[in-house]
Amino acid sequence: MKKEGIIAAGWTFLALCIGIFLIARESGSNVQSIYYGRLPEFHLIDAQGNNFNYNDIIGKIWVVQFSNDPSADFPEIPSGVGALTILTNSTQINNINNKSKIVHSDKMSIFQLGIEGFHLTEKLLEEGDSIPFILVDRTGNIRGYYQPDKEKDIEKMSRDIDSLLQFS
Repeated sequence: MKKEGIIAAGWTFLALCIGIFLIARESGSNVQSIYYGRLPEFHLIDAQGNNFNYNDIIGKIWVVQFSNDPSADFPEIPSGVGALTILTNSTQINNINNKSKIVHSDKMSIFQLGIEGFHLTEKLLEEGDSIPFILVDRTGNIRGYYQPDKEKDIEKMSRDIDSLLQFS
């Protein structure tokens, strides 16, 4: 076989392997190997005026959303998984959305937590539209970001939650 034929066969094999990897990655959940960072210490206030902080996150899987609206929609999540809405522009809240725990603080603290802790952009927090859901594991590690308006992302989040529940 000529040198060019061997090289072409090698590239074809490599492309095939990459394709299989990408298909397997999309269909399965490898959330245990994904790590976007660890949450820092934080202190927020819930709708009843109680403190909610980093220690309340530890020991439970959480789906977190930053929102301007305390009644924002939240996806269905399994029991045993916490749902947390962090308000970006309000200190006067009512627990309208009983699907999630709603917390707040002053705008500067929320933006600092969003940017430094959850790795969101200031522009995204300001606009308040299409802020992704954020999956946090039992040890306070961020494991995924999921666009709320994309069904494929919500399905992947569901698979990732199941994987975390199974293996953690």
